[in-house]
Amino acid sequence: MSGFPKMAIILACQFMLLPCFMVSNALVPLSAKMPDKKEGKKKAQKHSTPKVFSLEEGVADDVVLPLIPAKPRTPEELKEVDSAAWYMTGRMREARNDFIGAYDAYKKAMELNPNSVEIYRVLIRLASGLDKTDEAIKYAQKAVELDPKDYELMRKLGLHMAGQGRFEEAVTFLKKASDSPSIDKKSGVYVIIKHDQANLYERLGKNEEAAQCWEVVFNALMKPDQYTFEYNSRSQLEAKQGKLYERMGQSFLETDHLELAVEAFNKAAESQKGRPGVLKYHLAQVYFHSKEYQKALDALQVYYDEQLQSKGRKAYQFLAEILKALNRSDELIPKLEKLAEKDRFNRTLHYYLAEQYGDQGRFAEAEKTYLDSIGKSSDSEGLAGLMTLYQKNKKYKKLIETLSKVVQTSDGIQKIQPNLEKMSKDEKFIKALIAEAQKLKDKSPPGVDVFSGFIIAKLAAVAGQTKAAGEFYQFAMDAAERHAKPQIRSNWAYLILREYSQLLRTENQYGKVADLLQKAADNPLLAPQRIKLLFQLADARERSGETEAALKVNEEARRVAPQIPDLDYQHAWIYYHSRDWDKAIAQFKGFIKKYPRQKERLYQVKMILSNIYVQQGDIGKGEAVLEELLAEDPNNPSINNDLGYLYADQGKNLEKAEKMIRIALKSEPNNMAYLDSMGWVLFKRQKYEEAVEYLEKASKLPGGGDSTILDHLADCYHKLGKTEKAMKLWKKALEAAQKSAPPDAKMIEQIQEKLNQ
Repeated sequence: MSGFPKMAIILACQFMLLPCFMVSNALVPLSAKMPDKKEGKKKAQKHSTPKVFSLEEGVADDVVLPLIPAKPRTPEELKEVDSAAWYMTGRMREARNDFIGAYDAYKKAMELNPNSVEIYRVLIRLASGLDKTDEAIKYAQKAVELDPKDYELMRKLGLHMAGQGRFEEAVTFLKKASDSPSIDKKSGVYVIIKHDQANLYERLGKNEEAAQCWEVVFNALMKPDQYTFEYNSRSQLEAKQGKLYERMGQSFLETDHLELAVEAFNKAAESQKGRPGVLKYHLAQVYFHSKEYQKALDALQVYYDEQLQSKGRKAYQFLAEILKALNRSDELIPKLEKLAEKDRFNRTLHYYLAEQYGDQGRFAEAEKTYLDSIGKSSDSEGLAGLMTLYQKNKKYKKLIETLSKVVQTSDGIQKIQPNLEKMSKDEKFIKALIAEAQKLKDKSPPGVDVFSGFIIAKLAAVAGQTKAAGEFYQFAMDAAERHAKPQIRSNWAYLILREYSQLLRTENQYGKVADLLQKAADNPLLAPQRIKLLFQLADARERSGETEAALKVNEEARRVAPQIPDLDYQHAWIYYHSRDWDKAIAQFKGFIKKYPRQKERLYQVKMILSNIYVQQGDIGKGEAVLEELLAEDPNNPSINNDLGYLYADQGKNLEKAEKMIRIALKSEPNNMAYLDSMGWVLFKRQKYEEAVEYLEKASKLPGGGDSTILDHLADCYHKLGKTEKAMKLWKKALEAAQKSAPPDAKMIEQIQEKLNQ
C-alpha cells in the first residue's frame, strides 16, 4: 500500500483492532476476564464492561502502559498515523456495508495524507457507487496527478467524462493514457484506448486525429500476431469488425489516406461475405474522392445492379453528386426511373425519385410515385414526403388528409416534427391552412377528424394563433369522445386535454383549465386517469383563486389514493400558494415526518419552508434551513442562489454571497432568478454599473417583468442618477405587483413609498 509508512500501518491496526478500553485514563489489560459465552446471554450483558484493575489490587504487572517513543514523532508523522487509522476505519466500515461511513472515514484519511494514491483509489470507487460523480472525477484527477503512469485510471476517467458528454476532457485523458510511458504499445488495452479516442475525435469533428487512431486499430486487426490481446479486448473488436472496417475506411477516405481506405473497404466487403456491390460502393467513394468520376459511376452501378439497400438514401444522393461533377445532372431522373423500374419494392429509391419530380415541378408524377409506393402501408417516410409535396404546392385539403394518416402511424408525429416546425414559422401558410381546416370542420360530416384536428391545433399553438388552437383542440377532443374505437376515445381524449390545458395555462386562463379538467374528471372514459386529473384540477382551482375548492378536490384525491406523496405535497402547497403560512408549515412538517425517503420532494419542501419563514419575517430561521441544505449539497445552484440572495438582501456576508450566486449562475447563465440575485448582491456591494448589466439581462428574459426584478433595476438606475428611468420602472413594478395573484402587499407598499419620495 503506497502512501503510508509501514510502522504507521502497524500502529493503526493496533489502535483500531486491539480490544483495549480507556476508562479514567487507565488502560484495561487484555488479560481482564471477559464473559464466558456459556454463562448465558444475561450474564454476558451484565459483564459487557470489563472491570478496571488498579495497582492496589496487586495486578500492576498486567497493566498496559502507554508507549513513550525515544524520539517523538513529527507533526507530519502523526498525521500519517492518524490517516492510516482513518483508512483502516474506512476498511472496517466498508466490510460492514456502511458505505457512507466508510466514505467519510476515507475522506478524513485523505485530508490528513493528501498524497496517498491508495486513498484516492478507494474514494473514486466509493464516490462512483454513491452517485457522487463530480467528487469521483475530482479524486481521479488528483490520483492521476500523483501517478501519471496509471493509464488504466486515466482511461476510466476519460470514459466517465465521455459518458457525461464532456468529450474534450474525455479525449484529453484518453490521450494521456495512450501516451503513458508504462503502457505497452503492442497490448490490446492500448488498441482499445485508441479505438475510444477515435470515436471521441469523430464526435468532436477532428477527423485527422481520428484517422491516426483508427490506423492503430486497423493495423492491430490486420496483424493480430504482433499484439498481445487479452481475450476480452480481442472479442470487443472482433464482434464488430465488419462495421469497424467500414468506419475506418470512411475515416481514411475523408482524410485522403486513400490506400488505407481501399484496404479497409476490402476487409469490410470480406466480412460481409464478399458481396461485390458493397465493396464497389466504397470504391466508388474512393474514385470520386480522386476525381475519377466516371470510374465512380461505373463502380456505383454494381451496387445498384445487386438491388442493395444498405446505404439507403445516401446511394442516390451520391449518384446526384457524381452526375453533377460530370455536368450531367439532367441524367439523374432518367437513371432513377430505370433503377425504379427494375427495383419495384425499393421504397427509398421511389421516394427519392418522387422528390426529384417535385423539385422539377412535376407535381402529378411526384404524387403518383408517392401514392403507388406507399400503397396501403401507411409508411410514415412516404407520407412525410407526400406532405412536403402538398405543402409546397399549397394543396391544403390533401395536406390535411395526409396529416391524419401520418399521425395514426406509430412514429408519424416524430417523423414529421421537422416539417411541423418549418410550417409553424410560415405565418402566411399557417393562416391559409387554418382557414381551409375551418371550412372542412364546419362541413357535415366534417372534413377534419380527431387526428388532423389535433395537429392543426398544435401548429396553430406554436404559431401563436391561440384562438384557432383552442377551437381545434376542443373540436379534436369532442371528435375523440365520439370515435368508434374505445381506445382512441380514452387515450386521445386525455392526450388532447393535456395539451389544450397546457395552452390555457400559458395564457393564465386557469378558470378555463379547471372547467375542462372538472368535465374530464367526471368522464367515465377517463376513469384510469382520474387521480392525475384531480391533481391537475386542484392545481388549476388554486391558481384561479379558488382555495376552498382546490382543498376539496385534493381531499377527494387523497381519500381515493392515500399513499401517493404528491397529493400530500399538493395539500401543503395549496396553503403555501394561498399564503396561509401557519397551515402550510404544519402540513410541510407533517410531510417530512411521513415521507423521510422522498429525497427530491423533501428538498423542495425545505426550500419552500425557508421561503415561508422569510415571508413571516423570521429570516434567521429561513437561513438556517438553507444552511443545513447547503451543508448536504454544497454545489447545489438553487440553494447557493437563495441563501446568497438572503445574505445580500440583509447586506451581510456580501463577498461570500457573491461567490455563492456565481456558483448558481455558472450552472445556468440565463436563469432569470440567478441574474436578479447577482444584480442585487452587486447593488449591495455598490457596484451599480455591473449590477445593471445583470438586471437588464434578467428583465429581458421571459418572465422578466416580475415586480422584484423591475424594482431592483429601478434602484440601480436611481443610484446612477438616472431618475427618469428609475421612476418609469418603479411604476411598471408597482403595476406588476398589483396584478400578481395574490397581490404582493409588502412590495406594493415599498414601491409606493419610493415613488412618493
